[in-house]
Amino acid sequence: MRGRVLGLVLLGAGAFLIAAALSVRLILAPTMVKLPLDQTAAPTASGTGVSFFDLGEMRQLRGLEAEVQQRVQGDPGSEDAGDDVAVWSFGSTVNDADGTLLNASTYRVCLDRTEAVAVECGSDHVDDDRSKDVEGLTLTFPFGTEQRDYELFNPTTGMSFPARFQGVEEMEGLEVYKFVTTVPETVIRETDVPGALVGDPEAGTVPAEVVYSNERTVWVEPTSGVVVTASESPNTVLRGPDGTTGVTMLAGTFSGTEETVAAGVQRAEENRDRITLIQQTVPLAVGGIGLLLVVGGVVLVARDRRGDRAAHAGGSRAATGR
Repeated sequence: MRGRVLGLVLLGAGAFLIAAALSVRLILAPTMVKLPLDQTAAPTASGTGVSFFDLGEMRQLRGLEAEVQQRVQGDPGSEDAGDDVAVWSFGSTVNDADGTLLNASTYRVCLDRTEAVAVECGSDHVDDDRSKDVEGLTLTFPFGTEQRDYELFNPTTGMSFPARFQGVEEMEGLEVYKFVTTVPETVIRETDVPGALVGDPEAGTVPAEVVYSNERTVWVEPTSGVVVTASESPNTVLRGPDGTTGVTMLAGTFSGTEETVAAGVQRAEENRDRITLIQQTVPLAVGGIGLLLVVGGVVLVARDRRGDRAAHAGGSRAATGR
């Protein structure tokens, strides 16, 4: 009898732990695995072979080296931030070796905290333009990133382009997915410029198109969706009314520094391990203990029942004198 009671207690406790494990995996984990509201990051990149047109000096510069300083900052106090939406701001400056500012850009995006895609809100903007809608993925990829193509937002054009999955690589011992986005030549604005800037020195002021293209590669840790680092080759030129390509406003190859890569790997590993703990380790451990308790309870109850049957059989034989 005592064994049966203990067995039933073990069965109850085991069933409770199995249910708890399922609850952690199916209910608690989705509420805990979300993009943070207070995200911060400060990646840097080095630019080589940079071309830049100095409007002040009216001269084309080539072969420059440059440094890119970027900043990602979450805004938990935004009226659009909450349980399901995070508001992140991004800023970037490009300076040459002498500290001269070559380019600057900013944008602000509302992110679905589970899917990582941009969602419509009142806070998003690109530079100071609130008419551009931020769409697709931006500063991070989704949890459980898959080996498939995604739409990745390009702030210069204000449009999204396919980030095509290119394979699995290893970065400082960390497995990452490689995605490549190709932005074809895109007119980002029109302006009036001296004809000399578009191959027509005899002309006065002529209308010109500012044409941008780029190839951007990002390396993503798949469990966390963290973008470990990126590299890109933007090219912005002027194109005259007759289709002639003029001066290069800004072009070059920009890649994350060693420090940025190391910080990205560390951040990705920390996020991956935390997600794995919540989604797998804890549920499996709790569920495993629960299963052992259930098995132990079944064994004790079965053993107690066998003992009861044996005692009942012995008493029956004594009563009949056999």
